[in-house]
Amino acid sequence: MTEALTINATNFMADVVQASARSPVLVDFWAPWCGPCKQLMPLLDRLASDYAGRVKLAKVNTDEEQELAQQVGIRSLPTVVLFKDGTAVDHFVGVLPEAQIREMLDRHLEPVADSPLQRARAQKANGDFTAARELITQALSIEPNNIEYQIELAELRALEGDLDAAHEELKRLQNLEPNHVGVKRLAALLTFSDVIAAYPDVKALREKVAAKQADLEADLDLRHALAVHQLLGGDVEPALATWLDIMRVKRAYKDDLARRSLVQAFELIGEADPIVAQTRKAMTRLLF
Repeated sequence: MTEALTINATNFMADVVQASARSPVLVDFWAPWCGPCKQLMPLLDRLASDYAGRVKLAKVNTDEEQELAQQVGIRSLPTVVLFKDGTAVDHFVGVLPEAQIREMLDRHLEPVADSPLQRARAQKANGDFTAARELITQALSIEPNNIEYQIELAELRALEGDLDAAHEELKRLQNLEPNHVGVKRLAALLTFSDVIAAYPDVKALREKVAAKQADLEADLDLRHALAVHQLLGGDVEPALATWLDIMRVKRAYKDDLARRSLVQAFELIGEADPIVAQTRKAMTRLLF
């Protein structure tokens, strides 16, 4: 993953203003106490990786660089400013959905041909996992150390049902870059994929949950499995609500499984989605 530049008053002119004449620079003005800033950071890191070569990411800790923030005109946090050709050309305040941030970047960045990763993800979205895997395999033959390609291939293996191979790849990737956002997402996906493999019949699950004929432990097993199906099927809100409810009913169930499932769900959904912040607040109230 591309590392963000740390900007201060000393290097701002050279590494942001002057550098933006060669390549646009996206500057994240943040502070350690700012909750929304922390929500936004993983998204900006991922976008910087996706747009590598087209834009650079820089970060300014406004607690340490108050005068610089004032000079730029920062009034609330987070504020993200795009510099191009030596001047600020666009900005946004607060946490925006990923699509809106991409739209802003695409307005100012030079268009490029779709990357192998973008083409593979498009094929994956259309359900053609075989075509997606062929694209990524070919890309890896050219860039064998590209971790984004490696993560994508492992995810495709999971989607095609080869969970053992995907888990082996996850172990290797966790040893390489355990904090990579894509590796964390892959770990969450595989955890949930294992549940799907154990409970493949979602219709039967719905019927059993509705009947409520099982004892508490068995009922919670079924409700957890149904929540996983809902989450991976795009029905996010009821899945998160189920895990919150399980925390209320039996917090210690399977070593705090409901809380751990919520944290992993956040990895898949993305911190920029407002439902993540809302659910975190509800989870915190249950924890304390």
